[in-house]
Amino acid sequence: MFVAKYKKYNMGKNMNQQIKNLINRAVIKIIENSSSTKKINHLKKKHNVKIHFIPKRYRIFGGILQSMNIQFGNFVEQLMNLLIDNDERYEIIKNYSGKKSNKFTLSSNNEALIDNYITRCQTENINIETEFPKLLNKIVSDTDTKTSKFNHDIDLLFKDRQTGDIYYLECKYNDDHDTGKFVDINRKFIKTYAYLAKELDIKDNNKLVPILFFFTNKKMKGNIYVPEATNIYRGKKFFEKFLNIKYEEVDEYLSNLSEDEETIKSFKTLYNKIMNIGL
Repeated sequence: MFVAKYKKYNMGKNMNQQIKNLINRAVIKIIENSSSTKKINHLKKKHNVKIHFIPKRYRIFGGILQSMNIQFGNFVEQLMNLLIDNDERYEIIKNYSGKKSNKFTLSSNNEALIDNYITRCQTENINIETEFPKLLNKIVSDTDTKTSKFNHDIDLLFKDRQTGDIYYLECKYNDDHDTGKFVDINRKFIKTYAYLAKELDIKDNNKLVPILFFFTNKKMKGNIYVPEATNIYRGKKFFEKFLNIKYEEVDEYLSNLSEDEETIKSFKTLYNKIMNIGL
């Protein structure tokens, strides 16, 4: 992961330019990953065997743009890692954070607890403000020795250097998922908490805080699984609590990023590269 490669900045000075530097590096990385020789050759082979009225060069370019669009979700995760890593108050737990194949265990008891909780949320009018903390407490208090092994990704895991509290973030760009995915996101979110509680030997649920994070402030609908006030952070709320930089500055820059001179230059270069490849 490219997060660790970059120099840490003092975010208190020249704040706007430093944010731009972080974002630009992340965007350049996405463009590089999507337009690598390996990626282009894969798309060439794919479209060489397809009959279509759209010229192959344009289909390859369209495939690269689609790949970038998919990677934008990862971009939010990478950006948040960079911003937290640049704040001296926190320490990213690099053994797990940002890794896609962490090896974890989950007890049969906790798996049943979580599945039952999800079902109750769907079928009963429960008070998640009180029931969700109870669930977390049961998870960290579990003593069941019958476990299953899983490979699992962690978006962002960091520790407050002063208090020792650990925060787990499941990062999403926008709260716009359909009903099926919405259930899966919340189930995965809670099970990941259980994985981490077991792995980190957490005995007090207040020492490991799960946060479902949406970069934008948009709220599509109420969450019936996770309490909004304590465990869901949308854009501005997270920045105000955890960071010394303003959400509005990052949001404004991202909003104008597509028309940035360097971004346009990168895409023009990529377009010319694809239009001149040998097929």
